[in-house]
Amino acid sequence: MIYFDNASSTRPIKESLDVFYEASLNSYFNPNSIHAPSMKLFNEINRIKDNFLRKLKLDSTYEVIFTSGASESNNLAVIGYALKNQNRGKKLISTKIEHESILEVFKYLETLGFQVTYLDINEKGEIDIEYFKKVIDKDTILCSIMPVNNEVGNILNIKEIKEIIKNYPKCVLHCDAAQTLGKEKFDFSLADMFTISAHKIYGIKGIGALIKKKKIMLKPIIYGGGQEGGLRSGTLDYPAILSFNTSLNYVIDNFNEIHKKIKVLQGFLLEELSKIDEVKINNYQNSTPYIVNFSLKTKKASVVVEALSNKEIYCSSVSACNSKKESPSHVLLAIGKSEKDAYNSIRLSLGKDNSLEECEEFIKVFKEIISSVRG
Repeated sequence: MIYFDNASSTRPIKESLDVFYEASLNSYFNPNSIHAPSMKLFNEINRIKDNFLRKLKLDSTYEVIFTSGASESNNLAVIGYALKNQNRGKKLISTKIEHESILEVFKYLETLGFQVTYLDINEKGEIDIEYFKKVIDKDTILCSIMPVNNEVGNILNIKEIKEIIKNYPKCVLHCDAAQTLGKEKFDFSLADMFTISAHKIYGIKGIGALIKKKKIMLKPIIYGGGQEGGLRSGTLDYPAILSFNTSLNYVIDNFNEIHKKIKVLQGFLLEELSKIDEVKINNYQNSTPYIVNFSLKTKKASVVVEALSNKEIYCSSVSACNSKKESPSHVLLAIGKSEKDAYNSIRLSLGKDNSLEECEEFIKVFKEIISSVRG
C-alpha cells in the first residue's frame, strides 16, 4: 500500500495510540467531578494546555479550548466571534481558498446580515496586499485566513496581513492552521485565534483545539455543563487530549528531520511529473513540500484516482471534504484555473512514513495508467 492522502488524515504514531489506550483503561474518570481521581485529571489537562502554549511559543495571554476537531474549532471561532461582537461591526473578510468549514460558516453568517469579502489569490499564491488595504475598514471585526492551503499548499502572507489588521483595533485574525502545524514554521502569535487538529499530525480523530487570546470574547455554539470556560460544554476527553499532546510534541520535536525528508520527496515527484505531457502542475513556487497538486489535460482525474486505488496507491482528486460531490475544486477555480483543470486535479499529500521508493513506484504505475485509460 502507498498512502498519499496525508492532508486528509494521517496514520497515528504508536505512542499516541498507546497513551490513549492506557488512559482510556485506567483514567476514565470525568475531569469535572470533584473526587480525587477526577481532580487529578483536571489538573493534568491544565498542564497539557500549558505544554501546548510552550511548544507553540505562546505566552499566558493565550488559552486552549479543546474541541472535537478543526471543523468545530473553526465554527466556534468564526460564529462565536461574529455573534458576540456584531455590535462592533458586521464586516468580515476571508479568502476564496479556505476549507469548507470556514467558507460554509461565512455563507451562514451572510444569511444573518453580515457582509463578507472573499479575497482572491494572486499569481504568487498570496493575498494582494493593496486590495486587502482597500476592503478592510473600521467596521471589519474578523479576518479568517489560512496560513497553508490544504489543496495546492500555497503559503499565504499572514505576517503582512497582520501588520494591516493592527491598524483596526476592532478586527481580530483567525487562522485555520490545521495544515500548518507540523508542516511549516509559523509564528502562531500572529493569530488572535487559530485552529489545530490531532489527526492531521499523526494523532487520533475526534480531538482538536481552538487556541485564542484570553481577552477575545466568543458566543458558545454548544451549550451544557459549562466546561472550557463555558465556551465548549461537554465532558473533557482526557485520553484523547493526552494523545493529542503526544502527537503535538512529536511533530514539533521532529519538525526539521521530517520536513527535510518531505522536501526531497516532493522535489522528485514534481520533477518526474513535469516530464509527463498529460500533466499540468498546480503548485506555486512558495508552497509547502507536503502537497503536490496537478491536473490532467485529457484524462478524467476520478478515473485515474480509482485506477491508482485498484493498485493500492491512495491519493485524492479534490479535498476529502468534497471528494464524493463530483464538483470541481473551489480552490483551483479561485486561483484562476479552468473548470476542466479544477475537475481533473489530483492531490498527493505526503507524510513522514512515505519513502522515495514509494514515489518511484507511484510514477511508474501512474505512467502505465495514463497510457491505458481513455481520454
